[in-house]
This record gives sequence, C-alpha cells and structure tokens, in this order.
Amino acid sequence: MRTRSRPLLRPTLALLLAALAACGNKAAVDPKNREVPWTYGPTTGGATVEHVQGAGKKEGTPAVARGWNCRLQDGKRLTVRPYELTSTHPLFGKVALSVGLFDKTGKQLAMLRSEPITAQNATFTFDVEEAVAKELLDAVLWYVKV
Repeated sequence: MRTRSRPLLRPTLALLLAALAACGNKAAVDPKNREVPWTYGPTTGGATVEHVQGAGKKEGTPAVARGWNCRLQDGKRLTVRPYELTSTHPLFGKVALSVGLFDKTGKQLAMLRSEPITAQNATFTFDVEEAVAKELLDAVLWYVKV
C-alpha cells in the first residue's frame, strides 16, 4: 500500500508558524507618544448646525476635513491635524474645534478648544496635563461657533 503525500501540509504549516511569530512581535506602544483615536460628537439630536455642516453630514456641504489625526507627544502635548483639509469651506473662520478627552470608562478628562479653523490654520497643539495624558484613551471632536 502506498502512502499519499500531502504537498500542501508543509507550506501551510510554515505559513501558520510565520503568522504566529508575527503576532508575538508587536512593538510596544509608547504611552507618551502615540496616536489617539478620535470620533465626531453626535451629528443628530441636539447637534448644532455648525457641527453637522463641519462634519459633512449636511447634504450638499463637504466636511471641513476628511478626518483628523490626533497624536500625543511627550505625554504633555496633543496635536490635532486635519487629514485632507478642504481647500475652501463656508465655515472657515467661523468655527473652532472643541476636543473632549476621555478615559477608558468614558469619563471626560478635559475639554480643549482651538483657534478658528481656516485653510491656513487647521493644525492645533494643546498642552495636556501629564495625569490626563496617562489616562487618555480617545478624543471626541465637535465643531463650535466662534
């Protein structure tokens, strides 16, 4: 009787071992220098016209930015930078960003407010207390009238 060879067994096993090894090699995240996940505040219910329009949820109006990058630096500063800022927007100069900082339980740690957003000035850096930075999990952004 002949034994049947299994030509896919070795490549499959090698791939599985490589995948397991890759899972164990994740670099540790530096808690003082890291990306901070963000989301917009609610755009329904009691949301202001400025917030709904700025988030791009009002029909016919693009968002101020396609998204935002929030990054904690040195455990002392939070930089909020637009991802693909629109070139023109009716809200430029009329709204600012209100940035709520939250911990893992959903407790608000701090509320920050930017200067007015313009096509030339849409990146903001905020000082953050070290105790807040240590507990910071995510940020919620709202467009607010200035």
